[in-house]
Amino acid sequence: MAMTFGGLALLVLLAVFLIQRFDVVAAERDQALVEHGFARQVDEFNAVVATQVDWDDAIKSLDHKFDADWADFNVGNYLYTFNGFSHAFVLDRDERTIYAAVGGERRDLAAFAPFEVLARRMIPAVRAAEVKRGPIRPRAGKNNIVIPPIQKNAIAQVGGKTYIVTATLVQPDFGKILPKGPRAPVVITAKPIDSALIKAFSGRYLLDNLLLLDPTVQPRKRQQLVLRDIDGASVAALSWVPRQPGTALRKQLQWPLLGGLVLLSLMAGLAVRRGQTIVTELIASETRARHLAYHDQLTQLPNRAMLFDRLRNLLAMRFEGDRKLAVICVDLDRFKDVNDTLGHHAGDELIQSVAMRLRETCGDAQLIARLGGDEFVVLCEFTEPAHLQDLADRILAAVCARTDSQFGWLEVGCSLGVAVIDHGGVEPSEALRWADVAMYRSKEGGRMRVTFFEPEMDDALRARRLLEADLRLALGDGSLHMVYQPQVDRKGQVTAVEALLRWNHPERGAIPPSTFVPLAEETGLILPLGEFVLRRVFAETARWDGLRVGINVSAVQLRSQGFAALVTRLAAQAGVDPMRYEIELTETALLGDDPVTAGNVEALKRLGFSIALDDFGTGYSSLSVLQRFSVNRIKIDRSFVCALDDSGEGEALVDAMVKLARSLNLSVIAEGVETEDQRKRLMACGCREFQGYLTGMPQDAGSIANLTGLEGDLPAETIRKRG
Repeated sequence: MAMTFGGLALLVLLAVFLIQRFDVVAAERDQALVEHGFARQVDEFNAVVATQVDWDDAIKSLDHKFDADWADFNVGNYLYTFNGFSHAFVLDRDERTIYAAVGGERRDLAAFAPFEVLARRMIPAVRAAEVKRGPIRPRAGKNNIVIPPIQKNAIAQVGGKTYIVTATLVQPDFGKILPKGPRAPVVITAKPIDSALIKAFSGRYLLDNLLLLDPTVQPRKRQQLVLRDIDGASVAALSWVPRQPGTALRKQLQWPLLGGLVLLSLMAGLAVRRGQTIVTELIASETRARHLAYHDQLTQLPNRAMLFDRLRNLLAMRFEGDRKLAVICVDLDRFKDVNDTLGHHAGDELIQSVAMRLRETCGDAQLIARLGGDEFVVLCEFTEPAHLQDLADRILAAVCARTDSQFGWLEVGCSLGVAVIDHGGVEPSEALRWADVAMYRSKEGGRMRVTFFEPEMDDALRARRLLEADLRLALGDGSLHMVYQPQVDRKGQVTAVEALLRWNHPERGAIPPSTFVPLAEETGLILPLGEFVLRRVFAETARWDGLRVGINVSAVQLRSQGFAALVTRLAAQAGVDPMRYEIELTETALLGDDPVTAGNVEALKRLGFSIALDDFGTGYSSLSVLQRFSVNRIKIDRSFVCALDDSGEGEALVDAMVKLARSLNLSVIAEGVETEDQRKRLMACGCREFQGYLTGMPQDAGSIANLTGLEGDLPAETIRKRG
């Protein structure tokens, strides 16, 4: 009995000690987690604001000449809509308030008053950092500059609400536009610590019943993180219910511990076993949480966080002898087609299959990670370039092999970009960017290939970004203009014209549409560019009665919600008759069962616009497309017209196209007619309309009006008002 009661006493003491330690350790862990998590949250908000104001356009629009509309779109409305910043203010270089936005809407400058005292105390730290930074000078031989953000944060309570207030110095990114003086404007932003932020923070760090409370009140059985203002005074407190695994254990074991002596041994054994289970579950839960934090849930491969951590360690190691590190970026080609046609379950199965093949192929790799979507990264060390080339070729062959799934055979390609690191001092993000640049060069080169990074690729990417920036400016600086190429009948009479967009760059000269139109489609500029074309064409051709005008429309525009409504509105503003205009589409724009595309085409036809199928014969040339979309005209591509000079096969193909069009009651026009012999052969095939350098070069609107005898251009003031 003495041994039994002695053992029971020791067991009780041990249980009490363990319960307390479990609760204390869990509380300390929660406290550290919340402190670091809140600091990280503030850093993320800082990065959001810095992205919007560390920008050449910000220098131009906030420092050189204040542009309130730019500030509305890029500061007030953007930060509120996408990131929840309820207040945004801009102070000029003399720290005078020049802009205020509340709730994403521009407000009177008096709205800055509640935040002014705090802002005036934060700005000296920003100015001190600005002085320490010194004048901004682009690095020699580089197209951009790297300037760390200059920011100051504070917690404040304004109007009964608690805010995270940030003062951010406006700085350039590319360095094409520099501040006018030694002091730049400062942007003041305020993010409320509201229920949405608290809910997101609680879900992110798995906190129970997280609340924002008065810091002077310490509720029982709760932990809290005190938020302090710029003076160190308590402003508010994040309070939550701590996890207490020890208390939970005590509640579960209290009845067995109070059991009778007869069942003492059994109850003690059960208590120990139960406690062991709970501890195991806690450890397993923490292990699972750690695994989820560093692994992709779908493929169980390491995720971006572990990739950066491992890559940083590998880059920090000394590169001795012939040792080099390869960063291989693997991106699937046509993966979106699998998701769009078979659904996301098929896409998930394909991603899992690719992950398995990478494990099998790259068994000696230091790390295989999934960045997200359909992009993977492989890190491997090597000494012989041939071994790296062999590994890249094996990855390409393994990923491109078709996959047998429950949805049938899945076939996709992949593009590989390889960055070779042979020296220290390289940042992980830079190494990944190099591999990413090489991967996109593989895609541009035809896909399903391996490309090794070269410094020239980085220069080309920067040049592409500069061209994108210039194209944005061109939408408003007058360097874009329209020309019109005549379309004639057999007698040489002009029956229609095709509107063509031209760009005369002030420094690079004429840039062909084949260069800037794909760039616009990739960067999202095609929608404003298409609207510019529609406005200008309607304005310049409004008085051309009796002459049909063809307007090229991108597939991206056609897939845009409300495109038909935009065309209708612009046509009504210009006062033009839709019956005189023809929308020219490529065959690929009409492929698939996209309901938005079908709806836009149907709406345009109801309004009176005719539909022409451009570059006919170079795409899929599906008869179902001609029938489903009720195309009015087909345009035989110039490649078939050029083939007329080479062999009789070209003439047979053109003859077949013309007969097909006639059988479907469609009109036909041939593009790229450059010689009289081509025109005669086309006439022999039954073609009645022609377009090309033989029948007329692209000309401005005034020349077309003189050529056709139509009324000339509208006055410049009218065109400006309409377009």
